[in-house]
Amino acid sequence: MRIAAPAPAPGGTRSTVERDGPTRRPRFRVDDLRLALDRGELMLAYQPFVDAATGAVTGFEALLRWHHAALGPVSPADFVPVAERHGLIGAMGTWVLDTACRQAATWRGDCRVSVNVSPVQLRQPGLFDRVASALEASGLPPHRLELELTESVMVSDVAAAINCIRRIRALGVNVALDDFGTGYSSLGYLQRFVFDRLKIDRSFIQGIDESQANWVLVRAMHDIARGLGMAVTAEGVETEAAVALLRGIGCDELQGFLFSRPVDAAAVRRLLADPTWDRGSARAATACGPVTAPVEREARAGRACLALGGQG
Repeated sequence: MRIAAPAPAPGGTRSTVERDGPTRRPRFRVDDLRLALDRGELMLAYQPFVDAATGAVTGFEALLRWHHAALGPVSPADFVPVAERHGLIGAMGTWVLDTACRQAATWRGDCRVSVNVSPVQLRQPGLFDRVASALEASGLPPHRLELELTESVMVSDVAAAINCIRRIRALGVNVALDDFGTGYSSLGYLQRFVFDRLKIDRSFIQGIDESQANWVLVRAMHDIARGLGMAVTAEGVETEAAVALLRGIGCDELQGFLFSRPVDAAAVRRLLADPTWDRGSARAATACGPVTAPVEREARAGRACLALGGQG
């Protein structure tokens, strides 16, 4: 699959060398990213969601990775903004959606796959059709697909976002509000949109065993979500103390490096053969071929590249 090259900007070329990004990686050309799909340089990694009560794997979040033939791994924090600026995120996002659905359809059990939606993609036409097409082509039951939206996704055109989410949920696909608590009007979104799941941002989860403020806020967000009929997932869980606290308030799911870093598709199938995680030995994160994981700053930037839809 080739990403169509948009017309060059006045005074520029399509083979612009991008400046070093926030991770100070070596420079790459836009054409390198455009051809990444053809060259087989893109892949999906998966980070699990774990049932807080039982430790069983309930699903995986798909994370896009780029391994440049010459430069090696390129951070999502570097290539995602480039893809958005140069009109490549649509075709790239379609590949992510199709690939995630196809791979998830081969998993044993009823685990879901969660794919992120970027602001760029929600604004473009065709998102609903691409979701429906990916489900039909892969045979993945709609309830096993979840789309994650951050609060920033819905800022520009609230009415259009509400309509798009409504149609997607009508397919049977679940929709989650990701990174909850980081936007300027978090509670306002809960008034206007209908979500199936709320993911509490890692900035609140980390340190809840030491910060009274974090703990009070997490409990409040959890109670609000449950009161509105949403399931709750806690992101960025890294300590046993956090697990105990979150389990104590009835949090549904946990996600974080305590359980596993992102792993490749082959490792997912092996993990699902024995879906109870051994946190003490970190067996899941080490014995099953983990993908080189980003730092926390990089991980959040990478979510934008899991956009759905296309060029319209």
